[in-house]
Amino acid sequence: MAMIQCPECGQEISDKAKKCIHCGKVFVEEKPINEEIKCSECGAVLAETDEICPNCGCPVEKIVKQEDTKPQQVEVASIKMAAKTKKIIIGIIIAIIICVGGGIGYKIYSDNKAEQLYRESYNEYIDNLGQVKILMLSGGSDAESLCNLTLRVWGNAIYEDKDDETDKYTRPNGYFVKDFNEALVNLYVDSETKDNIEGIEGNQVSVKELIKKLQNPPEDLDKCYDTVSDLYEAYKTLTDLAINPSGNYSGFSTKKSDAVSDFMSAYEKLDNQIPEKLKDK
Repeated sequence: MAMIQCPECGQEISDKAKKCIHCGKVFVEEKPINEEIKCSECGAVLAETDEICPNCGCPVEKIVKQEDTKPQQVEVASIKMAAKTKKIIIGIIIAIIICVGGGIGYKIYSDNKAEQLYRESYNEYIDNLGQVKILMLSGGSDAESLCNLTLRVWGNAIYEDKDDETDKYTRPNGYFVKDFNEALVNLYVDSETKDNIEGIEGNQVSVKELIKKLQNPPEDLDKCYDTVSDLYEAYKTLTDLAINPSGNYSGFSTKKSDAVSDFMSAYEKLDNQIPEKLKDK
């Protein structure tokens, strides 16, 4: 026997109950007792206990009219459970949508932020390339000028050639010094030369600081770093020659010429390699 709920009052009753024991709702109505039973063959009135018609002998068919109004089982609990489950499912779906949407939003934000940082790093690197290129050109130019003056003083002292610009180093007393080294000493103790050397040394410090910043180039700027490294090597050779001349006249002249040639070659190459800055989207 199963328990169901009365469709009238909702109380639990047996599924075989003919009426609700709580509210009295009738589910099966039986034929009144005093209703006559007649023989289907001859029409004679029969007693309720008769099984055979005493008049004609026909078997009696007892028919009890019943209205099967068995209460329909109402799954209230199932309906409530389904509604609750539906809410849970909807909540889960909404949570998933929020999570997915948030993840996508964060991914977009993260990508945009990374792109912005890369663009800033890229453009800053280009600025530093342009700055170090100008600084090395300035310092290299000053170094070349001092090297050229050194060669002129050196050569004029050796060959005793007069020159209005070099005479104060090669002929300080109106006649040529006995040794070219003396002329070079006169050149490098001169206040103007000291100022030039101080300027070149300061330029070297500034260039070195920028070169350090260029050691980790952004993607696509590796070649620029290789070229600026070559330029720095030529620059360093040239400026060191200007500050501390050494060797013989011919060797110094060759080193200076090679350094200037290497410098200009790397400079022009870098000038062509440096790209435009990235624009904001």
